[in-house]
Amino acid sequence: MAVIGKTRLDSGWLAARSTEVNLTGVQLTTTHPPTGPSSPWMQAAVPGTVLGTLLKNNLVPDPFYGLENEAIIDIADSGREYYTFWFFTTFQCKLSGSEHVDLNFRAINYSAEVYLNGHKNVLPKGMFRRHSLDVTDILHPNGQNMLAVLVHPPDHPGKIPPEGGQGGDHEIGKDVAAQYVEGWDWMAPIRDRNTGIWDEVSLSVTGLFFYKPNLWWPNGMGKQSLYNVEITVEVKGFGESDSWSHLFGFRKIESYIDNATGGRLFKVNGHPVFIRGGNWILSDGLLRLSKKRYKTDIKFHADMNFNMLRCWGGGIAERPEFYHYCDIYGLLVWQEFWITGDCDGRGIPVSNPNGPLDHDLFMLCSRDTIKLLRNHPSLALWVGGNEQTPPDDINTALKNDLKLHPYFQSLSETRNALEDLPMTSEDPSQYLDGTRIYIQGSMWDGFADGKGDFTDGPYEIQNPEDFFKDSFYNYGFNPEVGSVGMPVAATIRATMPPEGWQIPLLKKLSNGYTEEISNPIWEYHKYIPYSKPSLVHDQIELYGSPKDLDDFCEKAQLVNYIQYRALLEGWTSRMWTKYTGVLIWKTQNPWTGLRGQFYDHLHDQTAGFYGCRCAAEPIHVQLNLATYFIEVVNTTSDELSDVAVEASVWDLEGTCPYYKVTEKLSVPPKRTLPIIEMKYPKSKNPKPVYFLLLKLFNASDYGILSRNFYWLHLPGGDYKLLEPYRKKKIPLKITSKVLIKGSTYEIQMNVENTSKKPTNKSLIYKSNVADEQIGNDYEMHMMEPLQGWSEERREVGFLQRIYRHFSRADDGLRVVEMNGNDSGVAFFLHFSVHAARKEGKEGEDTRILPVHYSDNYFSLVPGETMPITISFEVPPGVTPRVTLRGWNYHNEHSVC
Repeated sequence: MAVIGKTRLDSGWLAARSTEVNLTGVQLTTTHPPTGPSSPWMQAAVPGTVLGTLLKNNLVPDPFYGLENEAIIDIADSGREYYTFWFFTTFQCKLSGSEHVDLNFRAINYSAEVYLNGHKNVLPKGMFRRHSLDVTDILHPNGQNMLAVLVHPPDHPGKIPPEGGQGGDHEIGKDVAAQYVEGWDWMAPIRDRNTGIWDEVSLSVTGLFFYKPNLWWPNGMGKQSLYNVEITVEVKGFGESDSWSHLFGFRKIESYIDNATGGRLFKVNGHPVFIRGGNWILSDGLLRLSKKRYKTDIKFHADMNFNMLRCWGGGIAERPEFYHYCDIYGLLVWQEFWITGDCDGRGIPVSNPNGPLDHDLFMLCSRDTIKLLRNHPSLALWVGGNEQTPPDDINTALKNDLKLHPYFQSLSETRNALEDLPMTSEDPSQYLDGTRIYIQGSMWDGFADGKGDFTDGPYEIQNPEDFFKDSFYNYGFNPEVGSVGMPVAATIRATMPPEGWQIPLLKKLSNGYTEEISNPIWEYHKYIPYSKPSLVHDQIELYGSPKDLDDFCEKAQLVNYIQYRALLEGWTSRMWTKYTGVLIWKTQNPWTGLRGQFYDHLHDQTAGFYGCRCAAEPIHVQLNLATYFIEVVNTTSDELSDVAVEASVWDLEGTCPYYKVTEKLSVPPKRTLPIIEMKYPKSKNPKPVYFLLLKLFNASDYGILSRNFYWLHLPGGDYKLLEPYRKKKIPLKITSKVLIKGSTYEIQMNVENTSKKPTNKSLIYKSNVADEQIGNDYEMHMMEPLQGWSEERREVGFLQRIYRHFSRADDGLRVVEMNGNDSGVAFFLHFSVHAARKEGKEGEDTRILPVHYSDNYFSLVPGETMPITISFEVPPGVTPRVTLRGWNYHNEHSVC
């Protein structure tokens, strides 16, 4: 096994509670090793935590399911010894006479004693530091090596007050550890405080020039060009002694406070980046971290067209695997150190403002973290803490350690810095990092009001049009703004017992607003209501009172889509004129929470995911919900020239009463341009509920650059007319082709709304004279309903599904037609992937997750076709099936 390089020790581990093992570490690794998973020893989760190990062995219930976390004893009640565990494994390592071996722990929480073949090492404390032990002379090079690790919990695990709170009683803030583990308003407490060998264990056996390299760019701005560097050390007469390799990218990040907006502005390779991203907690609350899960997490964020993730200070210093995929997918990363206002001086109950008790330990962990992560091109900035700055001595030390090399200072600062620079300090080796800025806290120096006041947020449901109003947020860069996050009904059923399937009671108040009263399990899982009495009417109830869990969750997805699309479109509408960026709180949950997420803990996306994906397109057409002006967004570095915008309104009868094309448009780079007012609501006899389809296309070849579909109501109205619209039987034709490579499936589909559409002969064009800078408009109004479109139709009964299979030698296409005799919009279509049904429990969750969709929760106007690509991996022995549901398609229809 002694190959030059690294070998992971991530299998074959055993674990036992220390109080149940009457042996010393020396005995365990010499004369009395455990022989297998027999009491008190059990199979262990390494990397992982004690609680993860207990869950792996079914000794505790799933803490993320229902109220089961309440059945698990908390460390505050059991004492630290209860979660102090031995971990044990064996390995072989054959060596030649000249090789050198290190035993590496990338992170342990919180302190540990390591025994290898009877030799003891005491590791220093701290959740975020690496440990490397020279074990060359300890190894048995031709036999079995025995390794035992005694892991102790954090020194100050704290207690959970009955009322909960942000970070419990804040005692955990005295340690250099993740602070979310005492619970937050979005998560229940972690009972073992994440004690364990939570990151990788491994053995390591132990003048560059580039001419015009390809640059690394953030998502949406260009390619993520990466290069692999390999360094090998050879000793004369003995050959290779050590080697190291790492992917890296060439890029330059600058940042400064923008004079126009007062917000912090980022530039990459000289180009300003309008930040649209989210707050990241961590992948899993029990620290069950894996490359596969990280890859899905980060690709999901790239799929949403995000360009930055903020690693929140109450979580962890993210792992190299996280950064690896951020490098690949182009996500800039804001990495905070382990300080929060809640646990470190600004929370309720009162907390200690002086940070962790051991400041030297904090700096040891900080410096080691910097060295661990600094080679990743995606890492954009270091931040001292969440809604708080570190204690003065730590803050000063971090500022000194992370001072910028003059080359990476913004252009306005570089000249003065170079003039004051001693010649010797240009040596990059004198900088611990030197390539990216350090900001003392998340609400300082260009973030929020820049002074540390609590000016981030809000965190509840909003009226969608409010995001576009000048009064909504007063500062240039909002590091946290959040809202709702209800998952699909299948996730509720998969993560909660039946008593958790009860939907909220909608209580009417005297002021006309609605209060949601949710069941105790939803409350435990931190549900955010879809109403804010006195300010925001219940956004789900706008579609009619929900009947059951499926109805509630489907209507919640409608709201999720609108809410988050409006949030990002509202910010982008004021790009560079009022805002420089926004980070949504939060993008995901590290457990089965019910707030602030675009995909759930099982990796199923909400409709909010696709609302963000739409709104954050680099080139985008949108409707300003406050002014009803159509706007074109160009975040790229190139001018958009000779483009056109098409706007069509579709009513619930299937007619198109309003159509407008605006041509000969030019949109400068890095600019949002208002085009023309969408006047349908001001027209004669507008319908109370209608659909609006916007398309931005090249005038030369009619290639679509952006497509955006809205469902709207007149001011002061609601969407209740969509309820009877469910009875419409809209015909669809779905053509699909399946590509299989190993366990990976890619399904390429064309989905067509085959209902009758208007013809040009039925439309009358009215030419309008427009401002030359805006372009030329062509407007057409329906003078009378098209024949057969708005007249009453006979009842056609239940929608029939007709499957036609064409296994053609030339293309292998499959065609499925879903018949219906109505014309109109096929509304809110949603694909999902399932395992083919076998004998099993009724209502069992058959979803295959994760799945990557090029789009989902989409709608099609008559005659429109949408290409969809679906990709996923299939577990062994499982046959997948793709199903479709929609507003007009109530049951699951197998389409592939």
